[in-house]
Parts: sequence; structure tokens; C-alpha cells
Amino acid sequence: MPLLAPTGSTITLTAQATALPVDGTTDIIGQVLEAAGTPPHSGTVVTFTTTLGSIEPAEARTDVSGRIIVRFHAGSGNGTATITAISGGATTGANGAVKIAIGTAAVGRVLLTANPNPVSANGGVTTITANVVDINGNALVSAPVGFSTSAGSLSSSLVSTDQNGAAQTTLVTSVLATVTATVGVQAPTGGTGTGTGTTPTGTASATVEVKVNPLPTVSISVQSGTLIANTPIVFTITAQPGANSTAQIRNVRIDFGDGETRDLGAVSGTGITVQHRYDDDGTYDVRVTVTDTFGTETSAATSIVVLPLPPLGVTVNFTKAGVVLPVTVTFTATVTPATATVSSYLWNFGDGTSATTTSNQAVHQYSLAGIYTVTVTVTTTTGQSSGGQTAVSVP
Repeated sequence: MPLLAPTGSTITLTAQATALPVDGTTDIIGQVLEAAGTPPHSGTVVTFTTTLGSIEPAEARTDVSGRIIVRFHAGSGNGTATITAISGGATTGANGAVKIAIGTAAVGRVLLTANPNPVSANGGVTTITANVVDINGNALVSAPVGFSTSAGSLSSSLVSTDQNGAAQTTLVTSVLATVTATVGVQAPTGGTGTGTGTTPTGTASATVEVKVNPLPTVSISVQSGTLIANTPIVFTITAQPGANSTAQIRNVRIDFGDGETRDLGAVSGTGITVQHRYDDDGTYDVRVTVTDTFGTETSAATSIVVLPLPPLGVTVNFTKAGVVLPVTVTFTATVTPATATVSSYLWNFGDGTSATTTSNQAVHQYSLAGIYTVTVTVTTTTGQSSGGQTAVSVP
């Protein structure tokens, strides 16, 4: 027959830990005292039971001081383990049982963060991290964390905490989203001894608001009037961070629609002007794309019609000063279309002399009478060239 504690004895239990992760362990210390306050005979048998996990050994014997030390194994279940002991007429009773919170039942607090925050409005990605601690402030390991979001999509909705008590998932969203992390206990998977399972109640949650960086503001317009090939065409651009944005403009790129693009860099503001020449006439879609420091992109476009460069027309008129030799003649060249920009006028006065001017007038003096054929060759800034002529009678 096993040696048991006499009637009137008491058993007091203490645990070295009141909260454990799943598969965690801790020592349970029992103290048996007889009614007189003295320990029972060494070797008194004490039987332990738990509602969750297991105790090794489930039956142990006291030492000379009436103490017993056994090992509690939490197992893989989440919940609260209620541990009791009995020996003969001695028992811990309902009020003397030791309770150990296991896994999610031990949760004390959840801290939820998002990095980066805010994210790009083009569909930004942020890492959501839940740091879980138990009721004693220690990292809670292997605790399932449920994630949910009001918008966007999560890479994982259920993640267990690592050795540091952290669980991570990623969120992809283009709109404001509220992410919630919840740590809640599950029903226990079973225990040892004669105890029955209980429904645990520990739970904790936290939320984080993931904001979306506003899109940059962008627009593009073209100069008024007729647009001509091989002449400078001026575009005006607006590129600014979105309202209340914490980002800055990183680059402005223009696609002129003719195969040429240009990066303006980190320019920002209104009234940004850019010139471009089109070699050929046609219809072109011109697009400006703005990228901010969050990687957010937005663009604006305009369609333009470029007309062919019209042919140059040159006429020459003159006026004479006096009718007595030598005679001074002022020649005037008129160029059409009026939009042409002339870079030089090469004059041949018909008497073996010539001159180059940048204005459309030239003054020449004739010393001999005669009829002179005067020519002028006009060259524009676009490389076009054309000529005109007149005949002047001297005197």
C-alpha cells in the first residue's frame, strides 16, 4: 500500500511560471504538512492532475521536508491549465489549485506596426508586425496571430509568433486601410490525470491605420497658335506633391511622342517650361509622368498637331536716294511666312560686291550708271534657305 498523507493534512502548490508558450515547461512545487504543521513521512505519495498539458511524474513522493517537485509540460494546446494535487485525505482543494496560462491564453498585450507608412497610392506594400507579450511582459512564442484588413489584401491571415514574439504579414493597398491583429485562445487539445478541459478566455488585439500617400499633381499644356515642324514648341508643366503629402518629387519625365523622352529630375512647381522640335509633321501624344519619393507615379497627356514647315518666300523692294551719281539705294527683304526666324541675309548687289546682314535691310552705293540685278539669300534658324531678287536702274 502506498504511503499517503493522514487526514487533516494540507497540500500547497506553487508554480515557477504563471504564463507559458505552447510546449513550454515549468516546475511545480508541492508542500505537504500534517495538521500539526509537521511534514509527513518521507515518501508520502502525491498524485497530480492538470486540465491541460501533462505533469511528469504524475505521481511523486515527498522528501524529508514534505516537498515534491514535478515538471509541468504545456503541450501544444492554448488555454489555462488548472493543476491540483491529492494524497490520501489531503488535497489542494478548489482554491489551492495552480493556474498557468498557456499560449494565447497568456497574452497580455499586442503592439501592431506598419512599415512603411504611408504607402504609395499606386498599390503600396507595407510589412505589418505584431509584437505579442504575455501577462508578465515576456515575448509570447508560437502564438497564432490572426490578421484582418478593411481594405487591400494580406499575404497571410494567420501567422504564429517567432522566438521574439513577433508575427509578420504584408499588406498591399492603394486606399486607406485599418489592419487588426488578434491573439485569442483556442480550446485545449487535452490533458492528463482526471481533470476536464475548460474554455479559456484570454484575448488581445491591436489595430494600425495604414495611410496612402496622395498622388502628385501633374498637368501639361502646349503653347497657343500654329505648331510647325522644325521650330521650337514650348510645353508648360505643373508637377507638385499631393496635398498633405510627406513625399517630394523625385523625377519628371516627358515623352514627346516621337521616340524622344527627357528626364527633368527633381523639379517641382508650376510654370515649368520645356522646348522641343519635331522633325516631321503629324499628330503626337505628349505625356508627362511624375514620380515621388514613395515611388508613386501619375501622369498627364496632351495631343498636338504639328504642321509641315511652309516654304519660304522672299521678295525684295528698294528705295533710291537722289538721281545724281553716286546713288544710295536701300534694299528691303520681306520673308513669308512671318513666323520664320531668319538668321542671315546674304546680299549680292550686282556690281561685284556683296554683304551679309542679320536685318532685312541693306544699304548700298552705286558709282556707275546701269541696271543692276540684286539678289538676297535668306537662311532661317531651322536651316531653311530661299532667295529673292530685283533689278535697280542707276541713276
